[in-house]
Amino acid sequence: MPDLLANPDQSLLSVQLEAGLSPEQYRANIKLAISGGQNEPRDVIAGAIWALLSHPDQLELIREGTHSWMDAFEEYSRWMSPIGMSPRRVAKAHTLHGVSLSPDDRVFFMFGAGNRDETVFSDPDRFDITRDYSAAISFGAGPHFCAGAWAARCLIAEVALPMIFERLPDLRLDGPVPFGGWAFRGPLSMPVAWSTGT
Repeated sequence: MPDLLANPDQSLLSVQLEAGLSPEQYRANIKLAISGGQNEPRDVIAGAIWALLSHPDQLELIREGTHSWMDAFEEYSRWMSPIGMSPRRVAKAHTLHGVSLSPDDRVFFMFGAGNRDETVFSDPDRFDITRDYSAAISFGAGPHFCAGAWAARCLIAEVALPMIFERLPDLRLDGPVPFGGWAFRGPLSMPVAWSTGT
């Protein structure tokens, strides 16, 4: 920290120090960035592979070039919402659907419910990479939009998914894939098989 205070750069820690965040705030943000950079990408990579292998018609749309790995990534993130909910503190008094909320009340923002809202998405419980997913809130919105969203999109849709399916062209599921979690959701195990070649 003394080096960054003397010579600021564009790192996450330096930007927070320059903004005057307290040690409690920047430590919490760094921990969140580290866990978010590991857990959710892991869950989305495994989950998107499962979704494509269990929906071969969707995988074929990518292989034939009519849709992209990014379409699969965005639709999986909408459909399964690896971050299903996040707590928030109410900033000002508000009434929503007859419920009065006061400043400092705690509420939960339900990404998973929003991403399956039938007034926004037709047939929302279906995995469909051809749908318009632009209204999805998989990465949050506004001031709470995920700082790592574009890194995740690049890592998963442009690197991990194409590489896995290119290197393992006969990749297949080899057993049931159980899912778990509510705030953070993903496959608990991922049994797969492929040929090793000659």
